[in-house]
Amino acid sequence: MKYTQVKIYMDRKKLVDQIIDHIIQHLDDDLSLDSISAQFYISKYHFSRIFKEETGESIYAFIKRCKIDQSAIDMKLNPIKES
Repeated sequence: MKYTQVKIYMDRKKLVDQIIDHIIQHLDDDLSLDSISAQFYISKYHFSRIFKEETGESIYAFIKRCKIDQSAIDMKLNPIKES
């Protein structure tokens, strides 16, 4: 791999990591491909493609999985007690 290829890979990886952090911090917000790509000043088509290449799943699948995981954690920590 040439230096420029490594640098591009590292930049993409860093961007995807920043986006993942943003998603996790804002799970309760209205997250969409449009809003996230606008937040990071990147084309939604390019963003969608590199996110899938780096993570192996679509942005929608990732957000859905994170929300389900968070709900499961919330349910375990705050169970509803029947009277």
